[in-house]
Amino acid sequence: MGKVDEKKERKRRALEDAAFELFCEKGLVNTSISDIVEKAGVAKGTFYLYFNDKYDVANLLVYTITGKVFKNAMDALSRTKILTPEDEMVMISEHIINQLTKDPTLLNYYTKAISWTRFKENVQIAKDDGIYDFNLLFQDMKVRYFKYDLIEPEVMVFMITEFVLSTCYSPIVEQQPMPIDKMKPFILNTVRDIVKTHKGCRTFNG
Repeated sequence: MGKVDEKKERKRRALEDAAFELFCEKGLVNTSISDIVEKAGVAKGTFYLYFNDKYDVANLLVYTITGKVFKNAMDALSRTKILTPEDEMVMISEHIINQLTKDPTLLNYYTKAISWTRFKENVQIAKDDGIYDFNLLFQDMKVRYFKYDLIEPEVMVFMITEFVLSTCYSPIVEQQPMPIDKMKPFILNTVRDIVKTHKGCRTFNG
């Protein structure tokens, strides 16, 4: 990489880092492009060399940050023999909770800058081999656990994702209503129940 390319890469990275910090602090809606370029120390025109708008950089961050978190969880899963979809989703959820506990800034980002649509659309984009394709999660489960006839696997993943991220925020950040190490068993038991619902062992009318 030449000096010009290195300089461009530093500016792009500075913009990403600045956006990430601001999204964590103020949220996506309350962060402007002017805020991002001021924090990054670059001209406003430089921003548009790399991104179309703040949602463009937010989408990139969703993809890279979320993809890496899920890739770490799936790599751990691949090294373990899992027999049921409940055990699989519990292990994935626990691994993600552990990562968020080690780096609460990720949790701030998820709660302030990510919607399910942005999350789902961007982590499914196969831009490089280093990022996990989230769509593979429930596709793979349908193949490996076809005998359970999973009902609406995407809804299941949505519910688990929303539940885990929203529920573990206070225990991790505020230690309330109890620290995350004590809260985690309750969270994972509920994850197990959600998967059981989508295995078809319960039906709902109305």
